[in-house]
Amino acid sequence: MASLKSPWWLLMWLVFMHSALLQTTAEKSPGAYFLPEFALSPQGSFLEDTTGEQFLTYRYDDQTSRNTRSDEEKDSNWDAWGDWSDCSRTCGGGASYSLRRCLTGRNCEGQNIRYKTCSNNDCPPDAEDFRAQQCSAYNDVQYQGRYYEWLPQYNDPATPCALRCQARGQNLVVELAPKVLDGTRCTADSLDMCISGICQAVGCDRQLGSNAKEDNCGVCAGDGATCRLVRGQSKSHVSPEKREENVIAVPLGSRSVRITVKGPAHLFIESKTLQGSKGEHSFNSPGVFVVENTTVEFQKGSERQTFKIPGPLMADFIFKTRYTVAKDSVVQFFFYQPISHQWRQTDFFPCTVTCGGGYQLNSAECVDIRLKRVVPDHYCHYYPENVKPKPKLKECSMDPCPSSDGFKEIMPYDHFQPLPRWEHNPWTACSVSCGGGIQRRTFVCVEESMHGEILQVEEWKCMYAPKPKVMQTCNLFDCPKWIAMEWSQCTVTCGRGLRYRVVLCINHHGQHVGGCNPQLKLHIKEECIIPIPCYKPKEKSPVEAKSPWLKQAQELEETRIATEEPTFVPEPWSTCSATCGPGVQVREVKCRVLLTFTQTETELPEEECEGPRLPTERPCLLQPCDESPAARELAASLQEQDSETTYDWEYAGFTPCTATCLGGHQEAIAVCLHLQTQQTVNDTLCDMVHRPPAMSQACNTEPCPPRWHMGSWGPCSATCGVGIQTREVYCLHPGESPSPPEECRDEKPHALQACNQFDCPPSWHIEEWQQCSRTCGGGTQNRRVTCRQLLTDGSFLNLSEELCQGPKASSRKSCARTDCPPHWTVGDWSKCSVSCGVGTQRRQQTCQKLTAKGRRVPLSDTLCRHLSGPPLVRSCQMPLCKKMKPEMKARVREQGPQILGVQRVYIQTREEKRINLTIGSRAYLLPNTSVIIKCPVRRFQKSRIQWEKDGHCLQNSKRLGFTKSGSLKIHSLAALDIVNSRIGNTVYITRRTEVINILCELVTRSEATYTWTKDGALLQPSEKVILDGMGKMQIRKPTKKDQGIYGCAVANHLGSDVESSSVLYAEAPVILSVGRNITRPEHGHLSVVIGGFVEAPLQANVTIQCPVKGVPQPNVTWLKKGGSLSDNISLLFNGSLLLQNLSLENEGTYVCTATNALGKAMATSVLHLLETFWELGNWTHCSATCGHLGAQVQRPQCLMANGQEVSEAFCDQLRKPRAAFQPCNIRDCPPRWLTGAWSECSVSCGEGFRSRQVTCKRTRANGTVQALPPRVCILRDRPLGRRPCSSHPCVQGLFEQGNQCLGRCLGRTVRTQQHHVICQHPNSSESGCDDTKRPIVRRNCLLGACDACWRAGPWKPCTTACGRGFQSRKVDCVHPGSCKPVTKTRCAPGKKPASWQHCLGPSCDSTYPSQETAQTQLTTVRL
Repeated sequence: MASLKSPWWLLMWLVFMHSALLQTTAEKSPGAYFLPEFALSPQGSFLEDTTGEQFLTYRYDDQTSRNTRSDEEKDSNWDAWGDWSDCSRTCGGGASYSLRRCLTGRNCEGQNIRYKTCSNNDCPPDAEDFRAQQCSAYNDVQYQGRYYEWLPQYNDPATPCALRCQARGQNLVVELAPKVLDGTRCTADSLDMCISGICQAVGCDRQLGSNAKEDNCGVCAGDGATCRLVRGQSKSHVSPEKREENVIAVPLGSRSVRITVKGPAHLFIESKTLQGSKGEHSFNSPGVFVVENTTVEFQKGSERQTFKIPGPLMADFIFKTRYTVAKDSVVQFFFYQPISHQWRQTDFFPCTVTCGGGYQLNSAECVDIRLKRVVPDHYCHYYPENVKPKPKLKECSMDPCPSSDGFKEIMPYDHFQPLPRWEHNPWTACSVSCGGGIQRRTFVCVEESMHGEILQVEEWKCMYAPKPKVMQTCNLFDCPKWIAMEWSQCTVTCGRGLRYRVVLCINHHGQHVGGCNPQLKLHIKEECIIPIPCYKPKEKSPVEAKSPWLKQAQELEETRIATEEPTFVPEPWSTCSATCGPGVQVREVKCRVLLTFTQTETELPEEECEGPRLPTERPCLLQPCDESPAARELAASLQEQDSETTYDWEYAGFTPCTATCLGGHQEAIAVCLHLQTQQTVNDTLCDMVHRPPAMSQACNTEPCPPRWHMGSWGPCSATCGVGIQTREVYCLHPGESPSPPEECRDEKPHALQACNQFDCPPSWHIEEWQQCSRTCGGGTQNRRVTCRQLLTDGSFLNLSEELCQGPKASSRKSCARTDCPPHWTVGDWSKCSVSCGVGTQRRQQTCQKLTAKGRRVPLSDTLCRHLSGPPLVRSCQMPLCKKMKPEMKARVREQGPQILGVQRVYIQTREEKRINLTIGSRAYLLPNTSVIIKCPVRRFQKSRIQWEKDGHCLQNSKRLGFTKSGSLKIHSLAALDIVNSRIGNTVYITRRTEVINILCELVTRSEATYTWTKDGALLQPSEKVILDGMGKMQIRKPTKKDQGIYGCAVANHLGSDVESSSVLYAEAPVILSVGRNITRPEHGHLSVVIGGFVEAPLQANVTIQCPVKGVPQPNVTWLKKGGSLSDNISLLFNGSLLLQNLSLENEGTYVCTATNALGKAMATSVLHLLETFWELGNWTHCSATCGHLGAQVQRPQCLMANGQEVSEAFCDQLRKPRAAFQPCNIRDCPPRWLTGAWSECSVSCGEGFRSRQVTCKRTRANGTVQALPPRVCILRDRPLGRRPCSSHPCVQGLFEQGNQCLGRCLGRTVRTQQHHVICQHPNSSESGCDDTKRPIVRRNCLLGACDACWRAGPWKPCTTACGRGFQSRKVDCVHPGSCKPVTKTRCAPGKKPASWQHCLGPSCDSTYPSQETAQTQLTTVRL
């Protein structure tokens, strides 16, 4: 075995031999040879380093190859580093070294050799392994007397950099060299390489000492952004029809692939290359295979198969399963998929201008990395990791334009060119009305041309700026929901009963509205059980009773009180109608309702109550009568029973404790019992002498826990519909100290309840005015005015207009009552100028203005000169002409030359030396300027171009010349050399203009007569105006007086034609700004002129006008300093800026710029928003001077920062606080007279009287009304209790008051009643009545005074002090003689007077009336 201990000459010989052999091999395989790094010259020798290791110190006498020494080397004893050696390999990664020498021999610190990697390109597929080459170099060297074929031994963990080789076919492994050549891989699967026998780390970047690693995507030092992890599992379901199934497709380039199937299914691969070839690869035994140049490891177990592929895949692999057994399998997959489609930025598009400064953008395109071609964008959108890069924007063509040195060429982009921008459509309606929805809008990319036209362009032009959001949330407030009020008490005191509650639909503002789902409404009625038996248990000693008296269940059922729902409520039974013997008890059963707002009861018609009506009559027996035999029998039987029955007193328990805590007392209850039945009977049956003595005991002595305390209910928030009342509810200790709510054990009482639950009367509903139909000249505004009724569920009911009281508000009004500026109007088109072929049509234009009243008034054309009018001439197509002249046919056939003229306008604004023009243009130039006029042509030789002036050919001269390309050169332009203008074009003059030439040329030259006019008047030649008779007009030294419309009329034997040109004096733009500050917080729409300081409230609309003047008409643009115009800003057609629904982002400085060919003007306005806020105002006057209804209101006001009150509309965006209420003047009222309603007239004809009840009463501070003697009130202020009334006169016999019935009423038809009849005429005392018509003088008592009759009491006060309420009165059926109540069946039901009626007070929105005036302001409404 060779070693370093061998003679040096043997080692050198071996090295040279290896070198020669390997170099020969390299000639055959250029990618596989290596260079002998140890083939040293005779000057080289091995020296010992200070570290004890052997390093090669290269002593080289040729100093010319030395590199310059570094500063570090100068400070040490080292010479400069030498050049790098040739690479040890030509491919696959080799090593190169550099040497330096120690100048002092052995006293140098450090190493004398350094290395670097080289030849990092991959070797060809057929190249031999580098370690195998080194082993094969010993095939010709005997080892232990024999020759072997040596194969490399890889991955020796102990000595990875030793050359260990194995003899082919032998179990012989020998270390042939202690070191492999530099650049040899340490292991087969690593990039680390051996350098001087030591394994050195090599990163994926092929650099020594680098720690760079490949990411999961195979990118060196990558971040994993070029691939995505795909993992998951698929469960297959076997069916007879399905024998194969695709599991997962793994695309080309994927890495770290691991596919595992658990189950009996067989896993195989279907491959597809980029060239389209397909193949199927199935493996029955485990092993490592190569599929489409991809190494695949297949593992197989009893119930598991796995494919492991490091990758990258060189083709698309589709993993499939084939089923042989009807059993399900699960396939798990894991791999890193390359992102095969990525965005690539394009080159910049052409510049928007060729000179003068423009911009250019680039875009991004989606590229298929595998096929290296551009594909549609949706391929890149498939990968979430792919983010499309934003376009880049840069300036371009910044060089000044050739014609800009003294002359301004009016062409696109030479003025300020706004960048493309996003324009949006309005937001769509919110997807939901509450609870959080979304709304969307669309965007387009637009670009503004020089003429102010907004054009839609490709989206990529706007991608340099972020695209505004296309979706936003809306209506985030909670939906209305059902809120249940507090349950009422149970309707019984024992057993099973009912309880009720009010359920309202409340929105997020706490207001009662509609919109809740009726199916989700909470129930308003439920059963309740009182845990007290309805029959008294037998008790011998006093115990605490649940209630003071135990009654029968049937009696409890009759105990009813009025609730918020109409209910039949009985009154107490009357006394028995007979003091002895059988009698009758009667009672009133009324339909009553509890008004929550006032906590008072009122009576309703019986049809308002549901359910069966309670009985109003029952029999009774107090004691038998002596004279009645039947009574005697009954009394005898009762007396007999009493002799057998014993009654006695017993204690039945205790009354409830007088206090629930801190000690109370309770009294013992003594009842009279039937000893046998143990039933409670009337106390009169027991001996009062033996009644047990009173007993009491202490109870509830424990301390009181915290309890809920409720404040008084506030006023109702609405007068009708359904309002809300609120109150304070807080938890307090007995000592009135506050306590946390959780310490109050009972359920917290409601702080909210409904009030005024009845439909509002119909009223007019007025909407906002719509936008005016015009901006000037008299327009109209419309609004909707409908008759609607607010119902108790919060919804509105549309009604016919006749149901609403009061006049209907106007639904239309005039607006924009200002004159419009002058403008051009045109007439109808004339007939076509030809009957066949192509001709022209003309129309006339007139200058008009629209007055404020809508009338059109003609004006002088001079007032519209500065306006660009509509086209006055257009071509018309008639049927083809049948015949054509021969010379016309020849002209059509031949393709003559074509001059490529350009129609542009040039205006010189300062003196310059030279400009370039193109034929076909118009120019306004200054004297002493040189001009080059180009004449681009087609199908014509440029050297033959001829130039004419005013019909005369031009020749070369000192001032005129011609170029080889046919251009005309004019040196030192004189006044008479101004470029001419053709008729039909607008001519602009300045103060330096010397001459105007207007050419009126015919299309086909022929003899014709020319007539010139100015503003419609015939134009006469003069020294200033020269007419040559050949279609040319010249104006010398024009001034402002020469402005006008110049017309040229041409006539010959074929017909005539008219054309005109406007001559205008060019003026620079001027903005008519007004420098004043405007503050109008009360206006919802503010219109101002640019200039000054504008203050407006939030959500207002502001129009900033920018009036301009100038010739040509200036173009108006707007911008905002320090930002862009918001979405709520739009540009009106007249150049004004409209800001709608102002928000804080609209504050700032707005700049209006007016631009035309002579320059530009700018003006600014500063917009400041006035912030508003809600604040409670002062307390109103007390609504009453005394009593219990006095209240003061503190209403919220919308204020600005300076304290000025503005319309509440400006605070709509803020939550409005609730008004504050407090009681006031809660004291006893002085005595005063109160009156009832007037009765009906006492007679049906003739003169009678009306009466009413007048009483002296006083309202106490607690709300009770105390009746007082009349002497307490002031007698002189007593209202009248009686007043006369009259009806239609009586015609004939007058009846006197009927006599009282005689005798006792023994039956319904026994008695009669008489009338005395007197014959009397209404207007005289003469007699003469017809006896045949004499009225009946007797009638049955059934119709007379013996019948029971209705008696109506006085009306009670209205239940409300304001708004709509109820008032009621008592109506009884009484006996006419005794006036005692009898059963209602004795009275005629149809004649019963009304017992309740509606009443209306003043509006609750106004100041409440005082107690003194409340009674007089209420209006009775009979329904």
